[in-house]
Amino acid sequence: MKKQVFTQKHHKAFQEYFKVKKNPWKWDSIYIQKTKKYVPYITWIPGIKMIWIGNSISMNAWNKDSDIDLYIITDNQSMWTVRILTTLIFQLLWVRKTDKKHAWRFCLSFFSTLEWMDFSQFALPYDPYLFFWMVYFKPVYNSDNTYEKFIEINSKWCNLDDFIDTPPPLTPFVSPLCPEGCSLLRRGLGGGLNTLIKKIFLPKTLQSFEKLWKPFGVIISDDLLKFHDKDIREKIAKEI
Repeated sequence: MKKQVFTQKHHKAFQEYFKVKKNPWKWDSIYIQKTKKYVPYITWIPGIKMIWIGNSISMNAWNKDSDIDLYIITDNQSMWTVRILTTLIFQLLWVRKTDKKHAWRFCLSFFSTLEWMDFSQFALPYDPYLFFWMVYFKPVYNSDNTYEKFIEINSKWCNLDDFIDTPPPLTPFVSPLCPEGCSLLRRGLGGGLNTLIKKIFLPKTLQSFEKLWKPFGVIISDDLLKFHDKDIREKIAKEI
């Protein structure tokens, strides 16, 4: 893929299109604090390497319908375990987005392993939305320098490093509720459980994908679960 290069002109057009603010408004900050409150409930799950906030809240572009989009990176043997346990925990905490309750809740629609941190694997030939989507990601949990590795990998196909401080990442990162006490549980929930969960839930996930007529933007693979069935990247590529 030819390297994609975006300029401040592209950036300004993106900001105007999505009403991106320079500083977080009151509700942007409240949503971020809610994320920091609930993310520690899942950071103990084996294999989680990175948790980011994306879309409107990460862009300081809150509106009354905003949910909290999370992108979760796992190691290469844990994605399905992480997905199911995260969904279960947020469901039990009554903070997971549903069809009827959208705003103020967590949207769990994007998981990948370390193998799928290279977004050129699903980027359009000209993809300003994906580029600035990455620019505005806000990491809230970072293990084993996954954030730094993500930037390094994706800077090879686009000039992401030119915008890396726009906006600055959230610091300090949140920590697990039980960083030491869960070590035995981490070892117990290994690759075997991930294989079992995948065997159970992959057919159901693919069946739902078929019922939706395989919408553009949805990707279901061994290393990536991307459930954004209203992918607007093609539209944005024509308008920015």
